[in-house]
Amino acid sequence: MATIIFAVLLPAPGAWAHSPLESSTPRAGEHLATMPARIELAFVAPVEDVDASVVLADDQGTDWTAGPAAVEDMYVSSPVRPGLPDGRYEIRWSVVSFDGAPMSGVVSFTVGAAEDTNPLNAVLTADAAFWVRVSVFTVLGGLLAFMAYGLVTVYGRRSRRTQPERSIGNG
Repeated sequence: MATIIFAVLLPAPGAWAHSPLESSTPRAGEHLATMPARIELAFVAPVEDVDASVVLADDQGTDWTAGPAAVEDMYVSSPVRPGLPDGRYEIRWSVVSFDGAPMSGVVSFTVGAAEDTNPLNAVLTADAAFWVRVSVFTVLGGLLAFMAYGLVTVYGRRSRRTQPERSIGNG
């Protein structure tokens, strides 16, 4: 029964999304001493070189990218302007997946003396999201199996008890 539940609920990892973000430089939630010269995004599958956009925004919304996004197969990158001050930043990206689906996301991180105390500013990578789904479906599968066992046990015993006994007698 567990095999059937897993086969139905856990299709291939690529089926969950078109081409999700696998990793980034800087990473989500990372605290950097200094900003690297380029933003780099890696996706699970190739992305199209159409309408790709990468914006490095500070708290005031100022764009710190130094040029357009460059797309090469599964990788998107953009240069960063020099002189980036300490603070909180977001990489706001948008790409078109290999199957034509538009995708976008945000990667938050800090540079220098800035502190980011909000743990929700980090995002899940595709690999981490896959394991979260596996965990959730494992728990759900266990609950379904437990409920099925309980139903079979309760109704199986009840049907045996409720059958009247017949006796043959004179009368």
